[in-house]
Amino acid sequence: MKTVQFIFGIHNHQPVGNFDHVFHDACDRAYLPFLETLQRFPSVHMAFHFSGSLIEWLEMNRPEILELLDTLVKRGNIELLSAGFYEPILTMIPNRDKLGQLRKMNRYLKKRFNYDAKGSWLTERVWEPHLVSPLSQAGLEYIVVDDYHFLSAGLRPEELSGYFNTEDEGCTIGVFPISQKLRYAMPFDDPQKTIDILRESATEDGQQLLVMADDGEKFGIWPGTHHTVYEQKWLERFFTLLTENQDWLHTTTFKAYHGTHRPQSLVYLPTASYFEMSQWTLPTQMGRDLDQFVHALQNRGEETLARPFVKGGIWRNFLSKYSESNWMQKRLVDVSDRIARMEDSLVGPVPVEIKDDLYRAECNCAFWHGVFGGLYLPHLRHAIYEHLLKAETALDKIVHEPLRVMDIDKDGYQEYQLRNDVLQVFVRENGATIQELDVLASNFNATNTLRRYSESYHEKLPYATTAAAGNGSIHDLVLAKEENLQNYLFLDQNPRVSWIDHFYGADETQDNFYRSQAKDGSNFINTRFHVDRIKEGIKLTASGRIWNLPVMLTKELT
Repeated sequence: MKTVQFIFGIHNHQPVGNFDHVFHDACDRAYLPFLETLQRFPSVHMAFHFSGSLIEWLEMNRPEILELLDTLVKRGNIELLSAGFYEPILTMIPNRDKLGQLRKMNRYLKKRFNYDAKGSWLTERVWEPHLVSPLSQAGLEYIVVDDYHFLSAGLRPEELSGYFNTEDEGCTIGVFPISQKLRYAMPFDDPQKTIDILRESATEDGQQLLVMADDGEKFGIWPGTHHTVYEQKWLERFFTLLTENQDWLHTTTFKAYHGTHRPQSLVYLPTASYFEMSQWTLPTQMGRDLDQFVHALQNRGEETLARPFVKGGIWRNFLSKYSESNWMQKRLVDVSDRIARMEDSLVGPVPVEIKDDLYRAECNCAFWHGVFGGLYLPHLRHAIYEHLLKAETALDKIVHEPLRVMDIDKDGYQEYQLRNDVLQVFVRENGATIQELDVLASNFNATNTLRRYSESYHEKLPYATTAAAGNGSIHDLVLAKEENLQNYLFLDQNPRVSWIDHFYGADETQDNFYRSQAKDGSNFINTRFHVDRIKEGIKLTASGRIWNLPVMLTKELT
């Protein structure tokens, strides 16, 4: 009889700083009903990853979900996957923090579930070859990424079974490919469609392995999915089919398969994430061009053939696409560097609470934007700054630095960090603007703003609907909170920083300011200022022009 092996993996996550009602809704509509459904099928084996930010909230608010998870782990249904504890994009944080976050999750899983995790979920499947070393050093033996990573490395779809080894600097880990075909089918197509896909891969030797691992939110939270997955019993029907076909369809786990099978071969994967991410990270017009190109390939029936050769950007492009994201990321790296310097000079670790706040600030969701809000959600950005400032304030109590000068955002210009017991301010040498103003008592960044950017999906707004129509993939849906949003789209000429010097004509209107159409008669926003230190502050001076008149502008901050 032809048989096939199948791994079904679920990744559950809510970001640091998300609203309680969002956590509760996700629990009620996805996390809990999924586990309750699985509990009724003891022969089905799965892999689960819960992020640390979600785990901490569950411990305080919904411990029954963790208790049910523990029951299923002890029963043998579930493999638990590790990862960076607070769900960082590993490539955006220093190696010391990669190890710290991975080891923190390993310790938690051992303490809470008495479970030794051997595999890791990879946040947003953002892969760079250097990640092999920290993952291996953390005691992890394998990860899960998309088949797109392998196709980009030159492998053919029919070769993607089981797992592969990859190495870096003498360290080795296994890598399992996720089937995009299964990822797009579940739970949007009838459960039988997934069974049919699996049957097509069955062989006489039974060595074929297919993997579907994706967000747990697509099983209850994504538009229309709660109705499909639970009210129409998609998940129950799927588990029933898995059980009824277990004579040829064997569910397993990464841990079990990795422990009993050799790797297919050695492979070197390029920097990549899932394909949609490579579209989102591109500059706006390039993202639109790629979208049109992909649709043209689909219309000509050439998408499958061209897929390995069609590539967008890499995740790090978000840092150049959005200056606000870059600033947050460079700020957390600076705080991490300060911790490392203190530990080196003090010959001992800083308090664990300081590192935990830094790690919370490394939660990925507020640093990028795709099909979900991400960077555009101010409460997520606020949470990043809140924990960053907590860590920074604690460090300042150890070593007080009232004035620091450095190029934090790596743009070639210096920033001046001034701090007292009440406020902290970062002043840019270029433009003499305030990049960040922090109220220390409340760990609040009062300048946590976001520029109005052009996004590739803005051109689709005239065709958007205010509710999900059908159960198509979320990647194909164009949704809006209200109709005619395109009439309110205005783009900012400058970043929304503070202390900008504008010089306007008398005929400018309030509407011009709202639309960012007012004409500035000066050029100081892009002028490099000369900076002198004065008592308890700095003085910034630059020559420029206002309506073609030469002027000298001086600003003091004390």
